[in-house]
Amino acid sequence: MADVLEAELAEAVDAVMNDSPVNVFEQKRDIFEFNMALAAIAAVIALATILAVVLDSEVAENLFGSENDGSVNSVDATWLEPVYMPRHEECIDASNGQDEGYEGFGIGYEPSLAIDGEGNMFITAHKDLRWGGEGTPFGPVLGGPVDSWYACQDGQMTSWDYWASWFWVSNDGGLTWHHGDNFDPTPGNLANSVVGTFTGAGSECLGDEGDIAVDANDMVYYLDTTLEDNWWHKFSDGGNTYESPSTCQRMNTMAADDRPWVAAQGDGIVHYLGNSGASPPECTGDSGRYWYYHSENGGSTFSQCYSMPGGWSTIASQRNGSYVYVVQENADSNTGTVQIRISSEYGRGTGITDGTWAAPVELGPRNGNCPEGYPVVNTNEGGTVAVSWADCPNGDTGAWAMYFAISYDYGENWSMWNATPFDEGINMYPFISISEDNIVSIAFYGLDYGQNGAEDGYVSGKNWYLYAAALDTPQENDTWDFEIADPTPLHTVTDYEGTNGDVHALHDFFETVLSPDGDWLGIAYQQNIGEHPFEENEEQRYIKFVRADLDV
Repeated sequence: MADVLEAELAEAVDAVMNDSPVNVFEQKRDIFEFNMALAAIAAVIALATILAVVLDSEVAENLFGSENDGSVNSVDATWLEPVYMPRHEECIDASNGQDEGYEGFGIGYEPSLAIDGEGNMFITAHKDLRWGGEGTPFGPVLGGPVDSWYACQDGQMTSWDYWASWFWVSNDGGLTWHHGDNFDPTPGNLANSVVGTFTGAGSECLGDEGDIAVDANDMVYYLDTTLEDNWWHKFSDGGNTYESPSTCQRMNTMAADDRPWVAAQGDGIVHYLGNSGASPPECTGDSGRYWYYHSENGGSTFSQCYSMPGGWSTIASQRNGSYVYVVQENADSNTGTVQIRISSEYGRGTGITDGTWAAPVELGPRNGNCPEGYPVVNTNEGGTVAVSWADCPNGDTGAWAMYFAISYDYGENWSMWNATPFDEGINMYPFISISEDNIVSIAFYGLDYGQNGAEDGYVSGKNWYLYAAALDTPQENDTWDFEIADPTPLHTVTDYEGTNGDVHALHDFFETVLSPDGDWLGIAYQQNIGEHPFEENEEQRYIKFVRADLDV
């Protein structure tokens, strides 16, 4: 502003010095009036600046307008080329039903992703139970003839390389991926898995889906559920050394479990949050959907479970600190609130009421009941805790909403605001990561109803994409500048889905991580490609990874 005023005054003075004496008086008067006008403008600008500082930036924006959309702390991302998770070369079969060109990639869905202190990453994914051969041991229940399952077996049209769920490792920041130690191919039928459970490799422990956590010593804990119980696998050296004391370490808890959640911290403290939907037989007489187990010896033994009342839930813990957080719907209900439970002492205690868990804190509303949507929590060592959740106030195919809440003091005080990315659309399974410097990222599966100028809601032909954004130290009402992370659509709405309001093509969740230095973001996610050979109105599902280098 000072430069502008100086230039204007200089121009006016030049005009006076070079004009005739007759007009000097009038020109001086004009200069005086012009200067007064400039002074008035400068005073107003100064006043607006003071008001913006003292009151709110909205004052200045209302007076003069602003190009700032609230994203002054947005973190720019440069997206690298996405990669598909690999199959073992000896298990690739061009006649197994995979689309041409994709035979070398792993089929699965609902990927979990974890990272250690050195930046090594680990992915597991739900295996496709309907693709263990043309038949299944459960026959018509899974939609096919009665037969054994198969892994890496010629002539059986199987997508399984081994009996456990997938376990991939990257030691170069996500540029390349390989299978973890002791997860070699295990060819044969289901009987081979039964024998291998006692004599074989970790990959021979029959698994369905799992989750991964890493403690302060960079020990990797991989839980793989069989629905009937859980196996534990432990790794060190960035996933390249198998550490489990036995090949298939049985948990001996939580019958009929589904979608396990795992967190780890300190020297072998492991938290397991199991989803049974009913009271497990080994537990107390309490009721609830989720049950909490606690180990302080690296998962060798666990406390017997106790109920953590509420609806869909997830868990996170500090890696070096003592705090543990569980975020959950307050109840298995269509509407309600999202709440968080906090333990400042590693989750220790004999139960929710007499242990170290504080009473739940309400974070925000649920005005609808999204299909299998989980509120997600994450944390860092400095006491930052963040939560995000999708809301469906207008039903499964109406306009969705998304909320974000953050605390910078271990959950004592919270800011919560609406972070909905689209005017009309779906923001499914938002997932959060946090760096030690408070870079916070959100990623989600998104379908913008307004894509290509459309105004017709959830109909066939529209594309799902992976979206993501990051903020540096988010403050209340900051705007998330979401962008498409992978230009290839993850799925295109089919006629069947549009007619039936089916929004479940990408399944139940995916996960993200931030690097130890917070300078890159990694996302494991699902892409649908081609028709499924055994399931009507389903597609082949592939696990991908994409990395974004962040400008921090």
